[in-house]
Amino acid sequence: MLKKILIAVLVLVVLVVALGVSKTLSTPDHLYSQTGNFAGCPSRPSCVSSVAEDAEHQIRPLSYDGQLSVVVTQLRSVVEKMPGAAEVRREGNYVHAVFQTPTMKYRDDLELLVHANGSIEVRSISRFGYRDFGVNRERVEALRQAFKNR
Repeated sequence: MLKKILIAVLVLVVLVVALGVSKTLSTPDHLYSQTGNFAGCPSRPSCVSSVAEDAEHQIRPLSYDGQLSVVVTQLRSVVEKMPGAAEVRREGNYVHAVFQTPTMKYRDDLELLVHANGSIEVRSISRFGYRDFGVNRERVEALRQAFKNR
């Protein structure tokens, strides 16, 4: 009986991991590049956004001085050097980066939208999972510091 329970638990764990990996391989449809709208966060805590209105998900936008096109290039360069950055692409004043977790290889999306007024909207969200244990918030704050020190 115990052996059957252990096998059932093992099968369940394998299915959850397989679901997580499959979900993280496809690009989400809620990104700015897909919708033209810079989004807040869903109710789960594995997201931060500078346009979110609730305290759990809210994070300050980044800021800059200088020419917009130069700043976007610098921002992309800073993001590319961050730990876990697997893909980074730029479309005009928008930067999208995919970060990969070291152990489970889950993917998170980082979005940056640079405005001419010196503000950079930021959103970091896990593709899979409910909790992220503060990883997305820490990523944005590390980016803020690295961008400030550029």
